[in-house]
Amino acid sequence: MTTSNYFESLTKLRLGGQTTVGPDNQDTYILEIDAQSHSLCRGDPLVAAVCSDSAVHVYSKGTLSPIGTFQGHSDMLSGARFGNRNPYHLFTSSKDGTVRCWDMRTKRTRASQVYTGIQGNMFTSFDVSCNDSIICAGTQAQGDDAYLIFWDCRSTNLLGAYKESHSDDITQVRFHPSKPESLATGSTDGLVCLFDISQSSEEDALVTTLNSESSVSRIGWCGSNNEYLYCLTHTETILIWDAVESSVLTRFDDVREKLAEEDQCKVDYLVDCFYHAPMKSLVVVGGSFNGDLNLLTVGRDRVHKVRSLPSAHSGMVRCLNWDNMSECLITGGEDSLLAVWPGKDPRPRKPVSRSAGATPTSATTPVTPTTPMTLTNPNALLMRKRRAEKRTALSEDDIEVTKRMQRMKVDQSRSATVK
Repeated sequence: MTTSNYFESLTKLRLGGQTTVGPDNQDTYILEIDAQSHSLCRGDPLVAAVCSDSAVHVYSKGTLSPIGTFQGHSDMLSGARFGNRNPYHLFTSSKDGTVRCWDMRTKRTRASQVYTGIQGNMFTSFDVSCNDSIICAGTQAQGDDAYLIFWDCRSTNLLGAYKESHSDDITQVRFHPSKPESLATGSTDGLVCLFDISQSSEEDALVTTLNSESSVSRIGWCGSNNEYLYCLTHTETILIWDAVESSVLTRFDDVREKLAEEDQCKVDYLVDCFYHAPMKSLVVVGGSFNGDLNLLTVGRDRVHKVRSLPSAHSGMVRCLNWDNMSECLITGGEDSLLAVWPGKDPRPRKPVSRSAGATPTSATTPVTPTTPMTLTNPNALLMRKRRAEKRTALSEDDIEVTKRMQRMKVDQSRSATVK
């Protein structure tokens, strides 16, 4: 396969539409994005934009038509997740100390379920397990402790709390895409922790601790079997770990300087990453303060620029979402703009442009880099054998996972008392 063919799906990304989020007379930052997968929906999937006005604005993914606004938290929001199995459920977390579940078929002014934690908790990140059975939220540090709080998703029962693994604000909480008992967390203390939450105590649940040596900005699962973890830091370092072997596959410190030295492109910060399944490669999105975006791939010895995206944003881009099935990228930023970048579209439609002067443009000519490091394991059979020796196989049955979590106790000598 030639290099041009290898990157063909990325070079096909185009600006399909954009819309302004929030009131017209206010500057509203888009802080996080989540979107439904095409495989879960009969109609057009939805995208949820978590905004600085303490509301979640929901749009049709294909047309960016507004669906509704969900507002009920009393403090800044810190995340949103659609249900993995129920497309009508939308979960949100906030620094007001609650996680809420909204049923999009009913009133949008009142959550159908409210999950509360330990008194004083301010939730900074959260996630829902792949089978929609467990919710986990991370908190700002309280003294020398930062909490991970767990609930039964279906009953709002508090299942337990971890407080020994992180010592500063928890910035990221990410369940494994297919293993409901596997959880990864990142913190400003520089640590990324991997847990097996089916165990009955925090000490037994902590599988390994990985040190990024810097404040963690983003983490996520990647690889053909999601056997790797990527990590971005607030000093713009990129790391990829083998989550099974707890070993570093690659590390690039301060990507901004390296790209500038090689005269590839100007990058002021790293937005996030996504795993491109057809390419079997991790794609890093780098941004500039004026809104420019560059798609980068991680090689064995350097980071390569694939292409620049056409101008769409006028300010810092805060977040993104990628769907491998539709090969569609969504971005949101401090300019209040939500932009959709389709790579393929079986249903042609007229692009939507709600912002003055925002016109879809053709893609810029891509740079021809060397082929990136492929995130697939050449010794798959050996790795599976090691994994089997290292870890006892766990049941993925929804009820069994919940029962195991219910045996996890909130020890008053190690965790605060639940109010």
